[in-house]
Amino acid sequence: MKNIGQKTAVQGRHTEFTGDGRFRFLCHSKLECFNRCCRDINIFLSPYDVLRMSRKLGLSTSEFLERYTTRLQARGTGFPVVLIKMRDDADLICPFVTGQGCAIYDERPWSCRMAPVEIRGNNRYGFAFDSDHCRGLLEDTEWTVGDWMKNQGNEGYQELESGFEEIPAGLQMTGLPSLDRHIMEMFFMACYDLDKFRRYVFDGSFIKIFDIPPETVTKIKNNDLELLKFGFRWLVSGFDLRKSITVRDEVFGN
Repeated sequence: MKNIGQKTAVQGRHTEFTGDGRFRFLCHSKLECFNRCCRDINIFLSPYDVLRMSRKLGLSTSEFLERYTTRLQARGTGFPVVLIKMRDDADLICPFVTGQGCAIYDERPWSCRMAPVEIRGNNRYGFAFDSDHCRGLLEDTEWTVGDWMKNQGNEGYQELESGFEEIPAGLQMTGLPSLDRHIMEMFFMACYDLDKFRRYVFDGSFIKIFDIPPETVTKIKNNDLELLKFGFRWLVSGFDLRKSITVRDEVFGN
Protein backbone atom coordinates (compact mmCIF):
# COMPACT_ATOMS: atom_id res chain seq x y z
CA MET A 1 0.00 0.00 0.00
CA LYS A 2 1.36 3.38 -0.97
CA ASN A 3 1.16 6.57 1.02
CA ILE A 4 0.99 9.56 -1.29
CA GLY A 5 3.38 12.33 -0.42
CA GLN A 6 5.28 13.18 -3.56
CA LYS A 7 3.77 15.89 -5.74
CA THR A 8 4.72 13.94 -8.86
CA ALA A 9 2.53 10.99 -7.88
CA VAL A 10 -0.73 10.90 -9.82
CA GLN A 11 -3.67 10.50 -7.47
CA GLY A 12 -6.87 8.70 -8.44
CA ARG A 13 -9.01 5.64 -7.89
CA HIS A 14 -5.91 3.44 -8.01
CA THR A 15 -4.43 5.25 -5.02
CA GLU A 16 -4.50 3.67 -1.56
CA PHE A 17 -3.16 5.03 1.71
CA THR A 18 -3.37 4.41 5.44
CA GLY A 19 -4.90 6.65 8.06
CA ASP A 20 -1.61 8.35 8.81
CA GLY A 21 -0.52 8.50 5.18
CA ARG A 22 -0.68 11.85 3.46
CA PHE A 23 -2.72 12.83 0.43
CA ARG A 24 -3.27 16.07 -1.48
CA PHE A 25 -6.63 17.72 -2.03
CA LEU A 26 -8.40 21.06 -1.96
CA CYS A 27 -11.84 21.98 -3.28
CA HIS A 28 -12.70 25.57 -4.19
CA SER A 29 -14.98 27.46 -6.58
CA LYS A 30 -12.19 28.30 -9.04
CA LEU A 31 -11.75 24.68 -10.05
CA GLU A 32 -13.30 23.84 -13.43
CA CYS A 33 -14.91 20.77 -11.88
CA PHE A 34 -16.60 22.68 -9.03
CA ASN A 35 -19.96 21.00 -8.19
CA ARG A 36 -19.32 18.23 -10.75
CA CYS A 37 -19.04 15.59 -8.03
CA CYS A 38 -22.61 16.42 -6.96
CA ARG A 39 -24.16 15.13 -10.20
CA ASP A 40 -25.64 11.70 -10.91
CA ILE A 41 -24.15 10.07 -7.82
CA ASN A 42 -25.44 7.92 -4.96
CA ILE A 43 -25.27 10.00 -1.77
CA PHE A 44 -26.27 7.72 1.09
CA LEU A 45 -27.60 9.36 4.24
CA SER A 46 -27.04 8.23 7.80
CA PRO A 47 -29.71 8.77 10.49
CA TYR A 48 -27.69 11.71 11.82
CA ASP A 49 -27.50 13.18 8.30
CA VAL A 50 -31.30 13.08 7.96
CA LEU A 51 -31.76 14.74 11.33
CA ARG A 52 -29.26 17.52 10.69
CA MET A 53 -30.39 18.25 7.15
CA SER A 54 -34.09 18.34 8.03
CA ARG A 55 -33.46 20.73 10.91
CA LYS A 56 -31.33 22.95 8.67
CA LEU A 57 -34.20 23.18 6.18
CA GLY A 58 -36.87 23.73 8.84
CA LEU A 59 -38.66 20.51 7.89
CA SER A 60 -39.87 17.56 9.89
CA THR A 61 -37.95 14.37 9.19
CA SER A 62 -41.08 12.99 7.50
CA GLU A 63 -41.29 16.00 5.17
CA PHE A 64 -37.58 15.87 4.40
CA LEU A 65 -37.64 12.16 3.59
CA GLU A 66 -40.66 12.56 1.32
CA ARG A 67 -39.33 15.59 -0.52
CA TYR A 68 -35.61 14.94 -0.89
CA THR A 69 -34.84 11.24 -0.58
CA THR A 70 -35.42 7.85 -2.07
CA ARG A 71 -35.45 4.58 -0.19
CA LEU A 72 -33.80 1.33 -1.28
CA GLN A 73 -33.04 -2.03 0.29
CA ALA A 74 -29.46 -2.81 1.24
CA ARG A 75 -27.97 -5.84 -0.45
CA GLY A 76 -27.64 -8.81 1.83
CA THR A 77 -29.59 -7.50 4.81
CA GLY A 78 -32.69 -6.14 3.11
CA PHE A 79 -32.76 -3.24 5.54
CA PRO A 80 -33.80 0.13 4.09
CA VAL A 81 -31.17 2.69 3.16
CA VAL A 82 -31.76 6.34 2.29
CA LEU A 83 -30.27 8.30 -0.60
CA ILE A 84 -30.62 11.88 -1.74
CA LYS A 85 -33.00 12.10 -4.70
CA MET A 86 -31.23 13.84 -7.56
CA ARG A 87 -33.10 16.49 -9.53
CA ASP A 88 -35.19 15.09 -12.33
CA ASP A 89 -33.40 16.89 -15.14
CA ALA A 90 -30.65 16.21 -17.64
CA ASP A 91 -27.87 16.94 -15.14
CA LEU A 92 -29.27 14.76 -12.33
CA ILE A 93 -27.71 17.19 -9.89
CA CYS A 94 -28.12 17.19 -6.11
CA PRO A 95 -31.11 19.37 -5.13
CA PHE A 96 -28.98 21.33 -2.66
CA VAL A 97 -26.38 22.50 -5.18
CA THR A 98 -26.33 26.16 -6.21
CA GLY A 99 -23.94 28.15 -8.38
CA GLN A 100 -22.06 29.10 -5.22
CA GLY A 101 -21.84 25.55 -3.88
CA CYS A 102 -23.86 23.57 -1.36
CA ALA A 103 -26.87 25.37 0.12
CA ILE A 104 -26.71 23.23 3.26
CA TYR A 105 -22.92 23.10 3.50
CA ASP A 106 -22.81 23.38 7.30
CA GLU A 107 -25.07 20.33 7.60
CA ARG A 108 -23.96 18.40 4.51
CA PRO A 109 -23.97 14.58 4.74
CA TRP A 110 -21.13 12.47 6.12
CA SER A 111 -20.29 11.04 2.69
CA CYS A 112 -19.96 14.55 1.24
CA ARG A 113 -17.68 15.52 4.11
CA MET A 114 -15.46 12.51 3.45
CA ALA A 115 -15.21 13.06 -0.31
CA PRO A 116 -13.00 12.52 -2.19
CA VAL A 117 -11.76 10.01 0.40
CA GLU A 118 -13.46 6.63 0.62
CA ILE A 119 -13.04 3.87 3.19
CA ARG A 120 -11.82 0.59 1.70
CA GLY A 121 -11.17 -1.49 4.80
CA ASN A 122 -9.47 -1.48 8.17
CA ASN A 123 -7.10 1.50 8.04
CA ARG A 124 -7.33 1.43 4.24
CA TYR A 125 -8.44 4.47 2.28
CA GLY A 126 -8.53 5.62 -1.31
CA PHE A 127 -10.19 8.11 -3.63
CA ALA A 128 -13.71 7.95 -5.05
CA PHE A 129 -12.65 9.87 -8.18
CA ASP A 130 -9.80 10.21 -10.64
CA SER A 131 -8.03 13.53 -11.09
CA ASP A 132 -9.60 14.10 -14.51
CA HIS A 133 -12.98 14.21 -12.75
CA CYS A 134 -11.85 15.88 -9.52
CA ARG A 135 -9.23 18.56 -10.18
CA GLY A 136 -8.90 19.14 -6.46
CA LEU A 137 -6.66 16.06 -6.40
CA LEU A 138 -4.07 18.11 -8.30
CA GLU A 139 -3.89 20.78 -5.59
CA ASP A 140 -0.94 21.06 -3.18
CA THR A 141 -2.65 21.04 0.24
CA GLU A 142 -1.75 17.88 2.19
CA TRP A 143 -3.81 15.99 4.76
CA THR A 144 -3.91 12.81 6.75
CA VAL A 145 -7.30 11.11 7.03
CA GLY A 146 -7.56 12.27 10.64
CA ASP A 147 -6.72 15.84 9.67
CA TRP A 148 -9.30 15.75 6.89
CA MET A 149 -12.08 14.33 9.08
CA LYS A 150 -11.40 16.92 11.76
CA ASN A 151 -11.37 19.73 9.20
CA GLN A 152 -14.69 18.54 7.77
CA GLY A 153 -16.40 18.11 11.14
CA ASN A 154 -16.75 14.32 10.90
CA GLU A 155 -15.38 13.48 14.32
CA GLY A 156 -18.71 13.21 16.15
CA TYR A 157 -20.44 10.86 13.74
CA GLN A 158 -18.86 7.59 14.82
CA GLU A 159 -19.59 8.09 18.51
CA LEU A 160 -23.17 9.24 17.94
CA GLU A 161 -24.08 6.38 15.64
CA SER A 162 -22.03 3.71 17.38
CA GLY A 163 -25.16 1.62 17.98
CA PHE A 164 -26.56 1.95 14.47
CA GLU A 165 -24.41 -0.77 12.91
CA GLU A 166 -25.47 -3.25 15.59
CA ILE A 167 -29.15 -3.07 14.69
CA PRO A 168 -29.36 -5.56 11.76
CA ALA A 169 -27.78 -8.28 13.90
CA GLY A 170 -30.00 -7.42 16.88
CA LEU A 171 -33.36 -7.46 15.09
CA GLN A 172 -34.67 -10.95 14.40
CA MET A 173 -36.82 -11.51 11.33
CA THR A 174 -39.78 -13.91 11.52
CA GLY A 175 -39.85 -15.19 7.95
CA LEU A 176 -43.44 -13.96 7.65
CA PRO A 177 -43.63 -11.13 5.08
CA SER A 178 -46.24 -9.00 6.84
CA LEU A 179 -44.47 -9.13 10.20
CA ASP A 180 -41.04 -8.58 8.68
CA ARG A 181 -42.36 -5.52 6.82
CA HIS A 182 -43.51 -4.16 10.17
CA ILE A 183 -40.06 -4.75 11.67
CA MET A 184 -38.45 -2.91 8.75
CA GLU A 185 -40.89 -0.02 9.20
CA MET A 186 -39.98 0.18 12.89
CA PHE A 187 -36.30 0.25 11.92
CA PHE A 188 -36.85 2.98 9.35
CA MET A 189 -38.97 5.09 11.70
CA ALA A 190 -36.66 4.87 14.71
CA CYS A 191 -33.50 5.47 12.68
CA TYR A 192 -34.52 7.93 9.99
CA ASP A 193 -37.96 9.41 10.71
CA LEU A 194 -37.28 10.77 14.18
CA ASP A 195 -40.31 13.06 14.35
CA LYS A 196 -42.62 10.15 13.59
CA PHE A 197 -40.76 8.05 16.16
CA ARG A 198 -41.30 10.80 18.74
CA ARG A 199 -45.06 10.51 18.16
CA TYR A 200 -44.78 6.73 18.45
CA VAL A 201 -43.01 7.04 21.80
CA PHE A 202 -45.03 9.85 23.39
CA ASP A 203 -48.53 9.82 21.83
CA GLY A 204 -49.56 6.38 23.06
CA SER A 205 -48.71 3.82 25.71
CA PHE A 206 -45.16 3.06 24.52
CA ILE A 207 -43.53 4.32 27.73
CA LYS A 208 -45.81 2.16 29.89
CA ILE A 209 -45.78 -0.94 27.70
CA PHE A 210 -41.99 -0.95 27.29
CA ASP A 211 -41.43 0.15 30.91
CA ILE A 212 -39.18 3.10 30.08
CA PRO A 213 -37.57 4.63 33.22
CA PRO A 214 -38.65 8.20 34.11
CA GLU A 215 -35.09 9.50 33.84
CA THR A 216 -34.88 8.17 30.28
CA VAL A 217 -38.21 9.76 29.39
CA THR A 218 -36.95 13.10 30.66
CA LYS A 219 -33.72 12.77 28.69
CA ILE A 220 -35.31 11.92 25.35
CA LYS A 221 -38.45 14.06 25.46
CA ASN A 222 -36.97 17.28 24.07
CA ASN A 223 -33.56 16.18 22.84
CA ASP A 224 -33.27 14.93 19.26
CA LEU A 225 -29.86 13.32 19.71
CA GLU A 226 -30.84 11.48 22.87
CA LEU A 227 -34.03 10.23 21.19
CA LEU A 228 -32.02 9.03 18.20
CA LYS A 229 -29.61 7.10 20.41
CA PHE A 230 -32.52 5.73 22.42
CA GLY A 231 -34.10 4.44 19.21
CA PHE A 232 -30.91 2.57 18.33
CA ARG A 233 -30.77 0.96 21.79
CA TRP A 234 -34.45 0.06 21.70
CA LEU A 235 -34.15 -1.72 18.36
CA VAL A 236 -31.14 -3.73 19.53
CA SER A 237 -32.16 -4.70 23.06
CA GLY A 238 -35.70 -3.54 23.83
CA PHE A 239 -37.75 -4.37 20.75
CA ASP A 240 -40.75 -6.67 21.18
CA LEU A 241 -42.77 -7.51 18.08
CA ARG A 242 -46.19 -7.86 19.67
CA LYS A 243 -45.83 -4.78 21.85
CA SER A 244 -44.57 -2.71 18.92
CA ILE A 245 -47.64 -3.62 16.85
CA THR A 246 -49.93 -2.68 19.74
CA VAL A 247 -48.37 0.78 19.99
CA ARG A 248 -48.35 1.24 16.21
CA ASP A 249 -52.07 0.51 15.95
CA GLU A 250 -52.79 2.75 18.92
CA VAL A 251 -50.86 5.75 17.57
CA PHE A 252 -51.18 5.43 13.79
CA GLY A 253 -54.17 3.12 13.34
CA ASN A 254 -54.22 -0.26 11.60
